[in-house]
Amino acid sequence: MGEPNGLKSPIDANELEKLKLFWRMRTFKSGVTITLPPTFAAVSILLYVFLDDASPSVLFGWAFFQCALLAAFIWLVRGVGTEDFDLVRARRDWWRISLLQLVSSLAWMAMFPYLALVVRNTELAVLTAVATAIFFAVALVTRAAPRLAVFHIVGMSVSLLSAMYLIAGFEGWPTALLTVIFASSLLLLTFEEERAFARSIAGEMKREEAESTVRLLLNDYEEQSSDWLWTVDAEGKLRDVSARFAAATGSEVDVLENSVFIDLFMPSEERDSLARHVADRSRFRDLVVKLRVDGETRCWKLSARPRYDGWMSGVARDVTSDQLVEERVAFMAHYDNLTGLANRYLFNDRLRNALSTGDRARNVVLFYLDLDDFKAINDTRGHLVGDRLLREVGTRLEQEVRGQDLVARLGGDEFAVLLEARGGAGMLIERAHRFLAVIREPFEIDGHFYRISGSIGIAKCTDGNCEAQELMRCADLALFAAKEKGRDTLALYDQALDRAARERRDIEADLREVIARGQLGLHYQPVINLDTGKIAGYEALLRWYHPQRGIMTPSEFLYVAEETGMIVPIGEWVIRQALAETADWDGSFRIAINLSPTQMRSPHLAEVVAQAIHAHGTDPERVEFEITEHVLLQENGVCTGNLEKLRELGTKIALDDFGIGYSSLSYLRRFPFDRIKIDRAFVDGIDSSADNQAIVASITRLAEALGMATTAEGIETRAQLDLLRKLGCEEAQGYLICEPVPGEHFETPDAVTAAMRGEDSCLLDYRKSREAVLKRRAKRAS
Repeated sequence: MGEPNGLKSPIDANELEKLKLFWRMRTFKSGVTITLPPTFAAVSILLYVFLDDASPSVLFGWAFFQCALLAAFIWLVRGVGTEDFDLVRARRDWWRISLLQLVSSLAWMAMFPYLALVVRNTELAVLTAVATAIFFAVALVTRAAPRLAVFHIVGMSVSLLSAMYLIAGFEGWPTALLTVIFASSLLLLTFEEERAFARSIAGEMKREEAESTVRLLLNDYEEQSSDWLWTVDAEGKLRDVSARFAAATGSEVDVLENSVFIDLFMPSEERDSLARHVADRSRFRDLVVKLRVDGETRCWKLSARPRYDGWMSGVARDVTSDQLVEERVAFMAHYDNLTGLANRYLFNDRLRNALSTGDRARNVVLFYLDLDDFKAINDTRGHLVGDRLLREVGTRLEQEVRGQDLVARLGGDEFAVLLEARGGAGMLIERAHRFLAVIREPFEIDGHFYRISGSIGIAKCTDGNCEAQELMRCADLALFAAKEKGRDTLALYDQALDRAARERRDIEADLREVIARGQLGLHYQPVINLDTGKIAGYEALLRWYHPQRGIMTPSEFLYVAEETGMIVPIGEWVIRQALAETADWDGSFRIAINLSPTQMRSPHLAEVVAQAIHAHGTDPERVEFEITEHVLLQENGVCTGNLEKLRELGTKIALDDFGIGYSSLSYLRRFPFDRIKIDRAFVDGIDSSADNQAIVASITRLAEALGMATTAEGIETRAQLDLLRKLGCEEAQGYLICEPVPGEHFETPDAVTAAMRGEDSCLLDYRKSREAVLKRRAKRAS
């Protein structure tokens, strides 16, 4: 009876009136039903007793009229109790009932004084009994209608008092007094009954509202919840199956009723546990079992407890979505989301288990694979293509192993293959070549073909005491060695790789304290002008005075410094030291300092250079920084910004090792270098190689067209020097001129001459021959 769209559903005025009428009519109906036999009996008795004394026409007319009223009462209240009548009908019926009751009461009120006129002593007892019965019976019938009850009680009291007076006169005052007392009590009872009726209606209203609220909540719960109640009997059969439970199983109520509960679920350990609980009538909670519903596997979470009658009642909840999420989380914890291969966690777990199997651990082999230049594909073709390429690589690798072997993606473009093999190194190398071959095959993605390659490091447990971390370290060393060889290669771990790794660790450890211990020093190599033969500048070259290893060149330790980031503080030391040592040297020369790719990414580079120049009063135009194409390959905004800041300070920028990169010309266009240094690879053998001569000639002409100077490195013979001068090269440096030596050799002109008079130096002879050439040119010109 409440509104369907709210949590509360208050009863409106019409509903309240209908409810009151319903209760009044139902109470009236029950009273009529109870008093119908006594009332009919009273009419019959009066008709029989007073037939001889009273007028028959009056008696029969009155009796017929009362019976007609009783029939009308029965007809009017026939539908009361079903709540299917509307308010208009209820009002009409109640008005008719009230009118009939009013007429009935009047008929009784008129009859008793009339009969009192003709009553005899033998009939007085009957009249008194009937009067009393009707007095109370009608009051009982009309208790739900207080106005009718008051009218009946008061009217009947007057009627009875009148009858008593007609019979006994004033001598009947005791009976009259008793009648008044009874009438007063009935009136009080009527008023109390009305108050109780009001309280009952109020309670019913609250109950209706509460029931409506509960119904709404239950409806909402049934619509949104995936819980169902279920009951099984002592034999484990379903009983009292609800429509919702049947719908959840995809079946019908009639089919499920009295069927075996356990048969709903798929065979599993959880189902066996459920069967034991049902058989033992034991309480259980949150037991997840699976069942098939309309061809689909669903997961239910069951809880139940036994009942006093030997049955069990419980609740079922569909947790399929939650179960899928849990399975997904478990999958993600052990498998790579992109390729579906085992991830690093699962791989490490399997590796530890494989190495803990005693003698079988000797056969465990680890292939550590890394794709070559995969980053270039990601950067040029996009991550979507890169991701699909990784998936294809994983699929191909899985096709090359057995079911018990494991292929994992450890991250990025790194893969690992774990297997057991009894063969020797030859078989392992052959297996690695198969892996490389499947990666080498072209990949077709969206109609385009891509070719990549990989590098593989191989490590095998040689004894039964291998540890997972150690085997991974060995495979990593082997992979590093393979990459050192180039692309599409493999390497098998051996002790030499381990010794090299330990040596690298030692160098790294010593390098961290090299500045604090004062073990670094600078050597300088002069650069000469090929036209004048004079020194045009010096290149500062780093040396490490190691207490055990002796003097170490950058090629022996700089790669470690670059990888660990220690090159930044070391490079800053070189800048400050080079400007400090050359500040007081004689001559107008430039000082060349090499900058590594990592240094170029340092946000403090320009600040360090500016401070060093200011501290030693060096002219910025005499400072030249040499960078390689690897710096520009980074395409880093910080690198470009540092180059521009160095130019703003007034320093020069030279491109070192020019010609060995694959896009040098594009770099010359993108950044205006002051100098190009021709790599020693083109100088070596230039006197016997026409190709080298053509390349050097092209570089010098290109530099001249772009307004850049040229310097050739690695001059070792007089023939190379002469040929470079003829090809248009402006400057040269190399062991022919002077090998790198400490700075004190160049502090004075005499020291410079002494330094350049080394056993292998021919600079002075070159100067003499160059002067003779110039004199001949001058003579011909005159």
